[in-house]
Amino acid sequence: MSTQESLQKTIQINGKRYYVIDENTKYPSVTTILGSLTDKSGIDEWRNRVGEDEADRISKYSANRGTIMHQLCEYYLTSEMETCEDRIIDAEKKLDIFIADNEFTKKEINCGKKLFYNFYDSGFFNKIESVIAAEDMLFSHRMGGYAGRVDIIYRNKNSYPVILDFKSATKPKKEDWIENYKLQISAYFIAYWEMTGEKPESGEIWISNEYDSFPQVFILSYEELKHYSKKFLQMVKSYHEQYSHIENI
Repeated sequence: MSTQESLQKTIQINGKRYYVIDENTKYPSVTTILGSLTDKSGIDEWRNRVGEDEADRISKYSANRGTIMHQLCEYYLTSEMETCEDRIIDAEKKLDIFIADNEFTKKEINCGKKLFYNFYDSGFFNKIESVIAAEDMLFSHRMGGYAGRVDIIYRNKNSYPVILDFKSATKPKKEDWIENYKLQISAYFIAYWEMTGEKPESGEIWISNEYDSFPQVFILSYEELKHYSKKFLQMVKSYHEQYSHIENI
């Protein structure tokens, strides 16, 4: 499912994103749940320190460079061309069309491309045997339900499914800073298993940054996925308890 197709399945309720599962069911997005229930004091302090206008500018730039990176990853990994070189050409052509339909600055485009090529030049994509899903909507009915759009689910060299999430950053991240990323991966792990009956072997978070050319990889084992899954499901339950008043609007 393409990004645009997936976004057509979303609605806003009191500023919170929900996915439309069917005519009678709508579930909050994974990022909505995480954003509503995790501590944002650090972000608030940063916005107060740099000022609202500068914070908005930086946030927009970061989001747009990440969008460019994600689109190139999606186009490259889903290209039907046989060689890596031809897949790159195909991905770049598709990106040109995407850019023409959206508003990005030259700096955002160049940075997004650099972040993609950090993955490509480092050989990260070589571990992907085949792509199971790209930008697909996943959902789970557990604890009241939730939904989200996974970046990639791929089969590794042993034919096991792996949940993969791409992230962009200005500089390398410490593992202590990425618990929300782990919760997000675990949410997709639960939903994919529930929807298909196939249990993913692991989850991976790839982070490409502007500071250098060496992406980071954080791998979540099956045991770690179970740990963060339990924590995320409790958040789903808490979210529905706190926001049930808007869900029936």
